[in-house]
Amino acid sequence: MSPIPTDRLKWRTLSSEITFQDRWLTVRSDRCVTPQGAEIGPYHVIGYPDWVNVVAVRPDGRLVLALEYRHGAGEVVLGLPSGAIDPKDGADPALAARAAAERELIEETGYGGVPFERVLGAWPNPANQSNRATTFLALGVREVGGLAPDFGEEIEVVLEDWASVMRRLASGDLIMQAMHIAGLWAAATQVLARGPACGLDAAVIEDLRAAILGA
Repeated sequence: MSPIPTDRLKWRTLSSEITFQDRWLTVRSDRCVTPQGAEIGPYHVIGYPDWVNVVAVRPDGRLVLALEYRHGAGEVVLGLPSGAIDPKDGADPALAARAAAERELIEETGYGGVPFERVLGAWPNPANQSNRATTFLALGVREVGGLAPDFGEEIEVVLEDWASVMRRLASGDLIMQAMHIAGLWAAATQVLARGPACGLDAAVIEDLRAAILGA
């Protein structure tokens, strides 16, 4: 299928300035004109580093998750091991994302030692954020050591049955970060498509299939 032309929908930027910047984020304030001629401004765009998430699965089929306080929500939230791509991860975007995912998993959980497969790329919030998030699937992870949480991070490693997590998400019993949920579903579709060839026990895969189908 040929891509649908979209230039007719783009806004035109009349002016742009950085109105806030620190080591965590940048705020860019733009003055724009829509294709219909409406002038909008200031329109604030938040610049974050690109993010990575890891769906890490042990040989027994359990997910390696991170339990961490999230100040924006004011709650302790269960989620995927995740973080930002650093300059030290490399200049090539694809390779840097993979390197960041491998690094973050080890630093936050002490697990690793397997190949990482990209399963999802997405805009976290394209309305007013410029960054992207990439999710990787790591099957058969094992404890390798190297825990090194960032300053201010206090993370508890939690091992959870994958199918159970999916059921709790579907029922509303569990609330996670939206990009983490998308990554879990994308990774699950990859595992279900491969079946036992992915290396997980057939019973684990069938339970995951039932959870995705709502059984």
